[in-house]
Amino acid sequence: LKVSFSNLYRDFLENEGTLGGSQHEGAVSEIVWPFLKECNQNDEEWSNACKLLSFLVVNQEGRSSARNFDNMEKLRQVLTSLFYDSDSEDNPETIQFCSILLESKAPREVVLSLITDVNLLHWIPKRRLELELKKSASLRRSFSQAKSKPKINWTNEWINSLLQYFEGEKVSIQELNEEESTENSRSVLEYLHRSLELLIDLLSAFDSRQFLVLYLNSINFTVRCQFSLNATSFQRQHLLQQLLLRVYRLIDFPVGCFDRSPRSKSEIISNYHSRATIFQKLCHRYYLDDTEEVVYAGVGLLCNGSFLPRALGGLPDSKLTDLLHRLRLLDKNGCKNERDYQMAILLHYLTPPPYPLDRLRNFPVYPSERVLFDRSLIPPGTLLRRIPPLATSKLQIQFLSYLDYLLRNFELVRLESAYEIRCDLVDVIKRLKPVVRQAIKEESNEVFLKTDFTGWARMALEIDEPLRIVRVTPPKLGENIPARVIGEFTVDLVHCGDSIREEWDGLGEFDTLFLVSIDANKMTNAPAPSLKELERSFNVKINDDCDGQIPDNEDDTFPERFGITAIRGCMVLTIRDENGNSIKDSIPDETQDKEGNGGTKRTFTVELDSAQFAYDSKAKNGTGIYQSLNLVVRRHGKENNFRAVLESIRGLMEGSGSINRVIPSWLQPIILGYGDPKSATYSSSAIRSYALKTPGVAKPNAYLDFGDTFLDKNHVIESFPGNQVVIENEDKAIKSLKSDRHNYKVRFLGNEITASICTFPSNIKGNPVRFTPIQVEAIKSGLSLGLTLVVGPPGTGKSDVAVQIIANLYHSFPNQRTVIITHSNAALNDLFQKILARGDIEERYFIRLGSGERDLDVDSAHNFSRVGRVSHSLERRSTLLNKVQELSESMGISKKEERGADGSSSYTCESAKYFYDYHVKRTVEKFMDITKFSKGMDKVENFPFSAFFHLEEGNDGNTMTLNDAQEKLKCIDDIFFELEEYRPLELLKSQRQRTDYLLMKQAKIVAMTCTHAAIARSRLIKMGFQYDNIVMEEAGQMTEVEAFIPLLLQRGEMDVAVSRLKRICFIGDHNQLPPVIKNLTFARFSNLDRSLFARLIDFGVPYIQLDRQGRTRSEIAELYRWRYNNLGDLHHVVNSAEYSVCNAGFVHTHQFINIDDHNGKGETSPTSYYYQNLGEAEFAVALFQFMLMIGYPSSKISILTTYNGQKELITDVLNQRCGKDTPYGGLVPKSVSTVDQYQGQQNDYIILSLVRTLSAGYLRDIRRCIVAMSRARLGLYVLGRQSLFESCHEWKIVMELFSKIPSKLEIVLGEHFPGERGSNEEIPDKKFEISDLFHLVAIVNNMQSQWTSETESSMQ
Repeated sequence: LKVSFSNLYRDFLENEGTLGGSQHEGAVSEIVWPFLKECNQNDEEWSNACKLLSFLVVNQEGRSSARNFDNMEKLRQVLTSLFYDSDSEDNPETIQFCSILLESKAPREVVLSLITDVNLLHWIPKRRLELELKKSASLRRSFSQAKSKPKINWTNEWINSLLQYFEGEKVSIQELNEEESTENSRSVLEYLHRSLELLIDLLSAFDSRQFLVLYLNSINFTVRCQFSLNATSFQRQHLLQQLLLRVYRLIDFPVGCFDRSPRSKSEIISNYHSRATIFQKLCHRYYLDDTEEVVYAGVGLLCNGSFLPRALGGLPDSKLTDLLHRLRLLDKNGCKNERDYQMAILLHYLTPPPYPLDRLRNFPVYPSERVLFDRSLIPPGTLLRRIPPLATSKLQIQFLSYLDYLLRNFELVRLESAYEIRCDLVDVIKRLKPVVRQAIKEESNEVFLKTDFTGWARMALEIDEPLRIVRVTPPKLGENIPARVIGEFTVDLVHCGDSIREEWDGLGEFDTLFLVSIDANKMTNAPAPSLKELERSFNVKINDDCDGQIPDNEDDTFPERFGITAIRGCMVLTIRDENGNSIKDSIPDETQDKEGNGGTKRTFTVELDSAQFAYDSKAKNGTGIYQSLNLVVRRHGKENNFRAVLESIRGLMEGSGSINRVIPSWLQPIILGYGDPKSATYSSSAIRSYALKTPGVAKPNAYLDFGDTFLDKNHVIESFPGNQVVIENEDKAIKSLKSDRHNYKVRFLGNEITASICTFPSNIKGNPVRFTPIQVEAIKSGLSLGLTLVVGPPGTGKSDVAVQIIANLYHSFPNQRTVIITHSNAALNDLFQKILARGDIEERYFIRLGSGERDLDVDSAHNFSRVGRVSHSLERRSTLLNKVQELSESMGISKKEERGADGSSSYTCESAKYFYDYHVKRTVEKFMDITKFSKGMDKVENFPFSAFFHLEEGNDGNTMTLNDAQEKLKCIDDIFFELEEYRPLELLKSQRQRTDYLLMKQAKIVAMTCTHAAIARSRLIKMGFQYDNIVMEEAGQMTEVEAFIPLLLQRGEMDVAVSRLKRICFIGDHNQLPPVIKNLTFARFSNLDRSLFARLIDFGVPYIQLDRQGRTRSEIAELYRWRYNNLGDLHHVVNSAEYSVCNAGFVHTHQFINIDDHNGKGETSPTSYYYQNLGEAEFAVALFQFMLMIGYPSSKISILTTYNGQKELITDVLNQRCGKDTPYGGLVPKSVSTVDQYQGQQNDYIILSLVRTLSAGYLRDIRRCIVAMSRARLGLYVLGRQSLFESCHEWKIVMELFSKIPSKLEIVLGEHFPGERGSNEEIPDKKFEISDLFHLVAIVNNMQSQWTSETESSMQ
């Protein structure tokens, strides 16, 4: 490659992180990396190319660029060059480059081999190294394999460089503390921030921390940093202090460096007590006269940091140095002789650090104003061009322990929810428009200033009577915060309309509210700071599409500008009206006036955050802050689930030891990112060994019940290509079975597969899908013990596979319970409906938890909630008891007169059991004795239940065989068997008891969303809920913790050696949209948008990718097929008539239509992040009108866009152009939605508006592109700015495919829906090119006028 990298590098620096003055996406994969792979280190351009690579990755392409590094040896050479190049010394880009590489598995191994391998031990002081080697045999083995000590070690140089900065040897501390920073100070701070960020990353995983922790402790890194910063006081460097605090905590994290076992609090304290004992022995032996008080003190006292400085006051400095030397905490040669410094080393050695769980217990769940508007905790979400340094946890591939895993998730969920809360509160407060007004006190006629609200907000009310604390429950034993804090406040709904009043009255127990104190007298009324100030604060450039002032929801000065003095969260307990009656218990009366008998005032009883209350009570103003709260804000229910998630995480941490008993042993190292990633799959030797040793688990060579997975014998053979398939007892089985359809059980012995034919039930439809071999492999894995990951590209039948796995588990393991988890209610309802449509799983074994069951579209008299299931069970019980009554009467045991007054049965479940045992069973036994040797029955009278089944002479009863009789006897047995399940309902009288019984004892399939799993977990644990299998759909859209909590909905029993959980099946697609994270900085920096599903795949866990799509035309599927390996089409996509005919009126089945500026405007943004494009909106609606005019059903068309602002604009244009008063009569598309909201849905024809014309924005995310391109079945018409997306590297392949088709819309006049012309036929002469929007509108108007004229003529 003939490229001058010195010039490119210089150009990059001069243009502030861009190439040629504009962002050049793909420079790494297209220019720099190919050059580095081809040249050697002696090339004169090598050094500049290496530096340019690191700068590009850091400033433009981020962690996604790590996929380009396909030559690890060459990457090692690049890193070596960057580490030891004199020009790269103290270079923050090199440091951040390493941090980015740590995110990917193969590059990570290269980085770690260079900076944290065993050779780092050579740089530990000799006497300290001897001590560590004596303590650990594994360390001795590792050190024996180390190379000889090199002349230089980059890690050693890097850490010492950091310490030199902190100790003031490289830069003036005063310069870093100055309010007006210089270019040099900003550069130094950037280096320090990035270095500490890398250090945190290295300390956060076992494979990188084991030698590093020893090294840092040996040079007293923590003490030297603390001592230096305390002496110099970095008062203005809050971020630096937060990063260092995180480093300290990770160095001391309670986990073993070599055995990876977590340490309990008692183990940590015991270890420090052992240190104190050694310290006492040394003092007794060598310094008894000077340390007598220390020698005879308790070890607990020695581990108290306040005791030692006083007790060692008489110990001379020289002896203190000698003591530390004997403890091997420092060497006499070259050590600092400052007493305070040496005392700090001793205190750090003997004083246990705070246990992480203790800190968390005192942590408020609800964010206060300090957290909400702290820029160092919650950075701007979308403004920054690249990721700034943050003192925030990351969700990496590996974790230290479950405690570490939960701590990181707790912090990130808390901060992300705080960001969302801040956005909502800012929006509400701006709408309310607080002002200062004069008021007069009634009792004294004094004039005072008060806060008044001149605006209006649907989600907020002014507090009418101030909050009063009504009860503070004392702390529980061993805690120091109140157990509960209860308060009350009153609001007046007199100014609210009926709908808003219903919304406030509809708030229920456990809903979350936020109370805000606004003092308008303290408002500065200043404008928001400029974005330039944000650039200086983070030392990071702002995105190109951002200009002007900081948006209010990103502004940390918003509280000062709007007079916010306090924000407190609370949980609703009850709401009462003016008469003291609970709103939930009151019965509305239609004759009441607007105010109603209960008045318009509502008194809310709420539970406040105990930890926050304890903190407030110690503050300067005490709890008086609660009386100043004058505004209550509510949020939508789905947005307020953060509290349940946080409390679930906290509850898991409290019992983190039980996680090891709940999660199977074969899954635990995989979750934490260690061990062999293949070890949890069903085919691994570890799982096979586990199955052989574990009782109650199917053995590896046992038959798997595939049920109705296969449609016929050929389907069985086709499903296992390359294997020898034997159909067992085929001839004998077919003769004895009535149906042409069969069930199959299959056994796998290497390449030999044996399929055994079983009876197919006659009363069910069965599976209609002819599964592909890969789908069958996914079903097989889901039925087998272990972890299953199924990647389902668009249209490949993910939900069909999930349904088949669930049905087969139900039939194969009737005594096991399966839990279904999805991300959305829509997906859960879709699964539910498909399972019920099969007809082979009895309704009584289903329960749907959560509120989404109201949207279920199923043929059932009752819903599938717990209450609905109770109603269904009671109704079913009555039906069966009536059958028992009829049976008893037909046998002459009972008479009709014994029925109830309403004709109901006289039996209960209990008496029915007695009737069965003493009458039915005996009758059946006599009948079987008579017919034991009979091959048939000549007379129907021989069957004792003929009257019950209404069998008469002359009907089929005369030819009844023994098999027919046995089927009818089974029907009778089934009645009594089912009644036995309902018997406890007669004993349990309360609704709660009955619902709990059905959930705990009867339900075999329990379904819920991941959010409801977090909400319900504590109650399920208390009830003793248990399950054996879990199937998660939409796993790629769940955050880490949303997918983790459902694995822990049962208690780990102390007396049970193995976990009850046997099968875990994740189904999703990590190539489509990830979990929704509103703060993109958290998503990019902390990997918060990476699902557990995606992390397991990144870790290397084997997955099954479905390889045949059946949704989209083959030519449209090319737009996303390239993203997947070997994605083909199902037979019907290639051969069916629906896919082989054209789209009537269109030349092409898909097209990218270039939309120029409309009236001189492209994209517009009336407010921040609210993008619209009027030209595209008008074109989309005109195209929709054109399709309606030629006969397309509106239900087959959906209009999608990439921004909510555009969705609302399109809706407005539709209302104007296609309203009820227009010739279109109010016809609208089936859906007008955003791409993100439409994931998981499809329609025949999609019109897609991309909106952006200046920059691609978040459309650069290729996963969003994949979703957008895969929603259409038959026609896709994309509206956008062609030049913009052709220059976008992420869209390169898609735009190359679109470029084969003209960018002007081409239509065919005279055709009508449905199309008759073949998609590959010659286009008729009526082909027409649309030049622009006005041209299309003119054609549509002409067609509309012609249609109107024809309609009027026909009416005349």
